[in-house]
Amino acid sequence: MRFDLLVKGGDVVDPQAGYSGPMDVAVRRGRIAAVEPHIPAAAAGEVIDAAGQFVVPGLIDMHAHLYKGVTFWGIDADAFGSLAGVTTWVDAGSSGALNLQGYRDFIIERSRVRQLAFINISAIGLVGQNYELTIPEYCDPGILGKVANLHRDIVVGIKIRTGRSGGARDLLPLERTRQAADDLELPVMLHISSSPPDIKTAIGYLKPGDILTHCYTGHTMKLTGDDGKIIPEVKKAIDEGVLMDLGHGSGSFSFDTAEALTGQGYWPHFVSTDLHSMSVHGGNLMKPGDSAADAAPIKYQVRGDGTPVFGMLDCMEKMLYLGMPFSKIIEATTSRPAEFLGLKKEIGTLKPGACADITGLIVEKKTRELVDIHGQKRRGSERVRHAFTVLGGRRFPPFGTPVPPPWIETV
Repeated sequence: MRFDLLVKGGDVVDPQAGYSGPMDVAVRRGRIAAVEPHIPAAAAGEVIDAAGQFVVPGLIDMHAHLYKGVTFWGIDADAFGSLAGVTTWVDAGSSGALNLQGYRDFIIERSRVRQLAFINISAIGLVGQNYELTIPEYCDPGILGKVANLHRDIVVGIKIRTGRSGGARDLLPLERTRQAADDLELPVMLHISSSPPDIKTAIGYLKPGDILTHCYTGHTMKLTGDDGKIIPEVKKAIDEGVLMDLGHGSGSFSFDTAEALTGQGYWPHFVSTDLHSMSVHGGNLMKPGDSAADAAPIKYQVRGDGTPVFGMLDCMEKMLYLGMPFSKIIEATTSRPAEFLGLKKEIGTLKPGACADITGLIVEKKTRELVDIHGQKRRGSERVRHAFTVLGGRRFPPFGTPVPPPWIETV
């Protein structure tokens, strides 16, 4: 037999390689070996029947919180990756200079899925729920730089949570984030939520190639004015190369903001989940300007297929509802992240020679109620379901949704 594994009969969608249409995907020794219109089933030791499914590169989630057991927010990347076809995750600042080594030793090195990380400007990272920026001395570019340089193979940028979440009393953390990023020649991921500071001030610290996450937030740092138009300073930054990241989470997606921005042509460069221990089960209903402590318990818990409420499949369904073409959603969850991470020859594609991470998805015409974090509802007409995952050339069966940690209240 020529191949170890064959994914047969699916509709391949790979924006980087330019594949679009019915094709078979063959795997040998953990790598993509061939992508052709017809490869005989007898040529492989194992065959996955993908008829009626979209076959895409293993999904890349550019924003999640994966430091399970140490931080308030951490989830099990292997378990949740197996449920949605996410084979590469990027942790968004769960660890800082003081605990990045532990994240590497106890999470990354034991994980089946690939994990990379933004390092938090606060040396303590996100051990607690909020307020990691309240002690200015924790925001030390010198210590961050020493640690980041020891872990250059996994550190992809620097994360800062502005607004009420981080608890900064002034602009010092933003200034030190910019300094650290410039010293290390790494991009910034800027979290926005509720003022202060205002969005005009915060976005002034970003440069082309940096990431603005929670781009469709409805809180007071939202990217639109009261008239629904994109704020001029925000428009200038994005038009010049600042990247938009969805980062849905349990507090950062508003249909009003999303509809206003997409109506003006502003789509996320990255479709990501901000998946964490609160968003798995739907999180909390929050009014614009609320903090998590102000939120009311949400009245729903899991999708009908048992996958996370605000996970990757839900994000895809919302983007389809908003009018983002399916191929663009796949681009924003495969080739664009891979390029940002400097790994476009390894992941985010099904080109022969790439790592054999493959995801099967089913998109069906089915009415579904979609809910944002403020409780606003829309009626979607397409449902996205996970069919299968191949990780490094081998099947990656679903683990099932883990129970939330005891400090997370769910209905």
